[in-house]
Amino acid sequence: MVAITPFIIHVYCFMRKLFLFFIALYTCVSINAQASVDDYIGTWRGEKGDTTFTIKLVKGDVIYNSIIHLMGGYQVTVKGKYTDNYLKIPSKWDSSKSFREQGMYISAAYSYERPQRLSITILDQQKKHFNGEGISGGRAEYIYPNKLHWTLNEKMGIYMKIEGDENYGEVQPIGFSVPTDIIMTRVE
Repeated sequence: MVAITPFIIHVYCFMRKLFLFFIALYTCVSINAQASVDDYIGTWRGEKGDTTFTIKLVKGDVIYNSIIHLMGGYQVTVKGKYTDNYLKIPSKWDSSKSFREQGMYISAAYSYERPQRLSITILDQQKKHFNGEGISGGRAEYIYPNKLHWTLNEKMGIYMKIEGDENYGEVQPIGFSVPTDIIMTRVE
């Protein structure tokens, strides 16, 4: 008969805890991996200091096989007063017109290959990056049900716009009039 030593008991307990940890980790990852384009649709709001930032995203058309276009608008209030109010957006995207011509202030791309995040282009109406054409380099990451992590990276957006351009070094960041890093909660 084999004697069960304390070492074997410790190894068994450790392996059991490790197995349960991996099951819990797999469950969390699986839940987050299920973010669909519909999870991003709606109105989202975040607060940082005395600023409230709201975005509204609606589903647009399929751009390519695995990429869906979302369009939207934004609203900023500081100390309870509107500084920007661009939540009214078109109901249909017309690919023959620019975003600006259509009154669209956020353009986002959802990919089935990366369902956890949207690639964001914002037309900041106060800063008017690239003569009002907007700047990419933003992300909205679905971090858990009804929560988004909104980030804007101006340097990345500049790089993406003028990569390889001889004037690259001359374009300087001008900042944003909207929050660049905020957690947002779905409000409708």
